[in-house]
Amino acid sequence: MVVPFLNNKARRYLFRVFTHPFLFLLYAFSHVFPRSKKVWVFGIPDRFAWNSKYVFLHVAKEHKEEVKAIWISRNRRIVRELRAQGFPAYFWFSLQGFWYPLRAKFFIYDASIETISYWLSGGAKKVLLWHGIPLKKIEQDVQKGESMRVRLFTSKGFLGLLFWFFLPWRFLKPDYAIATSEEFRKIFSSAFRVPEERISVVGFPKNDIYFKDMSGAGVGADLKAIEEMKEFRKQGKRVILYAPTWRDTAGRVFLGEESEQEKLNLFLQERNAVWFSKMHVLAKAAIPQRKRYDALRFVDSDSDADLLLNHTDVLVTDYSGIFFEFLLLDRPMAFFPYDYEKYVSKDRELYFDYNEATPGPKAYAPEELFAALEEVLEKDNYQAERRRVRDMTYARPDGGASERTYQAIRSLDAS
Repeated sequence: MVVPFLNNKARRYLFRVFTHPFLFLLYAFSHVFPRSKKVWVFGIPDRFAWNSKYVFLHVAKEHKEEVKAIWISRNRRIVRELRAQGFPAYFWFSLQGFWYPLRAKFFIYDASIETISYWLSGGAKKVLLWHGIPLKKIEQDVQKGESMRVRLFTSKGFLGLLFWFFLPWRFLKPDYAIATSEEFRKIFSSAFRVPEERISVVGFPKNDIYFKDMSGAGVGADLKAIEEMKEFRKQGKRVILYAPTWRDTAGRVFLGEESEQEKLNLFLQERNAVWFSKMHVLAKAAIPQRKRYDALRFVDSDSDADLLLNHTDVLVTDYSGIFFEFLLLDRPMAFFPYDYEKYVSKDRELYFDYNEATPGPKAYAPEELFAALEEVLEKDNYQAERRRVRDMTYARPDGGASERTYQAIRSLDAS
């Protein structure tokens, strides 16, 4: 049914009015369907990234005799690429894409279970891996500001019932989760409403790629950008990665103006450096590239950001937790919270004092950013601060998180 005077979002919700009553019946049926503890399903709708990617690759390669690991995707290209490399992957709207989620004992996901299929998950054990180490508050810890999450989790009465009807997967608590340290186990327990004893401190599987190569990791990556980074470093240039988070309430975006791009390009050329911008997937249209600049590159926003870090000399970010990952490489970083007051009042509060948690120079305007970059390109003065934050963030900073995660999930068989 097409209603021409409604926008796409309104049409989606109108479609759900008619389909969700039948899907709730399917969800009830999925509770009684027999499940196999040897079938594990993983998935992100249109991407191949985050923690579930690396556990999937590890289990499918190292434990294929004990477990059938299946990737479910809504991106046919990702399915083709994985299958070409010998990994079991299926399009979500296919017979196998329906069968395996209905049969699996474990749903392993990074954000919402709907990335695989909420409607087929009844009776399965839900294991939340999450997709990043948070500086900003996440999920049910978001209680202030103008984020949609505030309305989602605090609305009562009829409005709360409407949210549940249209987005039931947002209210489903995971059975288990993982964390990188005791500090973040407490945070995840609060954010996801999961008891601490059900959160295993095993590390983040995606961090394993900083310590070893993993077969299949290139699927979902911007391989062209990675090759450019490698080549620039061979030429002796310093590679800077800019990876900001997204804003719940939108707002100004750095490099959104051509004049900013021109000034930055000139600054970098004079210092034998190259800048790669990797925008958050939810803000991928924020920076238009109107010209081709010698020292500026723009990475595919839908690609796997973690694979870029090994080839990065300096990281620039704002409130994104990507800097926690970069701590494992012990390289310089600079912080650019140009909209700090607006962000912490309207978008998200933070879990930590910003100055204490961010081990690098701070810049609150483009001119200050140039000075901060000048500082970290000339000399690294923040090694001790990075070690302090790293020790809080990681109980086991090594390349064994994927295997520990696998063993933790296997231990749930008897529960």
